[in-house]
Amino acid sequence: MPLFKKKSLSRRPHERKLLRQCLFAISVLLLACLVLGGFWLLSNLGPREVDFDNLVIDVEVSDELLVFKEESLALEAEFDEIISLREPNSEDIELLRKALIRQEKYVSGLTGLDFDAGARLRELTVRYQNVAAAELQERSLMLETEAGRLAAAGDYDGARAKYQEAYWLQDKINQDYPKSSAKNSGRAAGLFRQTEKYTAEPLALKSITLAAEADALIEKKDWENAEAKLTEAIAIQDELNREFRGTNQANMARLSELQLQLLGIRSGQSHVDVEKIEALADALQANGKNLEAAQHYLEAARLQRKLNEDFRGSPFASSELVAEYTRKAETAQSFELGRSIESNSKLLRQYLSERETFKAIETIAELRGEIKKMQEAFPRSSLNDVDLQMKVRYLNLIQDDLKFIQDRVYGALLPIPDDDEFRILKTEVPQALFSKIMGTNPSRNRGNLYPVDSVNWIEAKQFCERLSWVMGISVRLPTENEFRACLGRLRYVVLEDHVWSLGNTEGKTQPAGQKEPFGSGCYDLLGNVSEWLESMDSFDTEDAKHIGGHAQDQLEAIFTVPLREAPREERNRMTGFRFVAKVN
Repeated sequence: MPLFKKKSLSRRPHERKLLRQCLFAISVLLLACLVLGGFWLLSNLGPREVDFDNLVIDVEVSDELLVFKEESLALEAEFDEIISLREPNSEDIELLRKALIRQEKYVSGLTGLDFDAGARLRELTVRYQNVAAAELQERSLMLETEAGRLAAAGDYDGARAKYQEAYWLQDKINQDYPKSSAKNSGRAAGLFRQTEKYTAEPLALKSITLAAEADALIEKKDWENAEAKLTEAIAIQDELNREFRGTNQANMARLSELQLQLLGIRSGQSHVDVEKIEALADALQANGKNLEAAQHYLEAARLQRKLNEDFRGSPFASSELVAEYTRKAETAQSFELGRSIESNSKLLRQYLSERETFKAIETIAELRGEIKKMQEAFPRSSLNDVDLQMKVRYLNLIQDDLKFIQDRVYGALLPIPDDDEFRILKTEVPQALFSKIMGTNPSRNRGNLYPVDSVNWIEAKQFCERLSWVMGISVRLPTENEFRACLGRLRYVVLEDHVWSLGNTEGKTQPAGQKEPFGSGCYDLLGNVSEWLESMDSFDTEDAKHIGGHAQDQLEAIFTVPLREAPREERNRMTGFRFVAKVN
């Protein structure tokens, strides 16, 4: 017996677990049934599809309402009969309006839904609005056409009135008959723009006319009336810009131009005053009254400066004019000093040409003082001669060598056959002379007695200019004709006696004047270095010519008197030059 009881107690936990599982399964099943039942209930209680064709709604209609419906149908039928015979007039359209009113009363009085009645009300509304708007639309279109004709004829006021009336009619259609096909917001906006345009056009024409009248008054120097006209033109353009922004007549650029012109008018009188003072100063200067002229030029500069400050945007404002009047004033003030400088400059050239170097040196000192005074006291004067300043500065630097250079040059000049005016240097310019004049020596084959080489045409011209300062006479490169005249005929000339060529130099230049001279007494006209010529009839951008051949040419080639061209800036170790001087 005890054994049995012990076994029974050991099975109870298992049984309890099985019981809990059964109860849980039953609970889940019941919950699922509840959920499904809930969905079914909601689906039956929700909205359902309605068959409007078979829908039957009980609507109670009173006899009074039925009268409205019948009257509406009768009025519409009467209207239909009329339009089948002729175009409807305003009285006919009134029949359709009354039919619409009665249909509205009928529908509003119904206590239930009558879809047919509602549909008829909507259709009747559209029909009435189309019929009622048709006449307004036709009138609006006719007015628009007439407005276009008037505008083309230049009757802008008439066009504006017609466009405005056409706009009002279209706006009335849009407001009163919004369901009609005649409603057109875009057309209304276009008509409004046309109304604005032809309201603005007369104003724009008036502004243009006033501006033209102002221009005519400006030509007559009638500044006061010109200002009045232009001020009115500006006011109109400003109104156009503010009130008619969407039209072509609104123009900010034109307003700015007119305002600038007005500024010019207001400054015009000041400009005239400046011009008068300048003209008076010019007259005084022409009569030799330079100091009085200078005072007037300074006054013109002062007034111009004030004009610039008061009317900064004026077309008459000009800092350049202030500088010009100041320059004229200083030129007039420095006239006597400038005349003294000019006189001493001529005297310096005379002393140098006459080889009176001591007097020339004294004149150089005097000129330096006058030029310095001119630069310091009157820096803007037109009488400040930059070329003269450079010349005097150069002569001052080499004043101790003036006599030496002149003696060397005059001793080396020979007459040019058939030319009594110019003389030619009998040798090519030696490096010693070039270095003395230019302060530098570009030659590759160095030696004081050797001809200068590797010198370009521009440097040769600069040498001639400086030498002319030293000599007080004109110095330049020889022309081809002058060169050939000195060379003479070569028929019976033994070139080996006169020429340095590749055959006797190994291609290197030799000291000048070592070979026999030609018939004119000139040395080395052929060979040694080819010589630059004066460019008489060519532009500065064109090549320059050099003649005579050089030490690297064969003798046979030199016999042909080679004439070559090269850029003016070109340096060549086989190119040098000689010069001619005007002595008479």
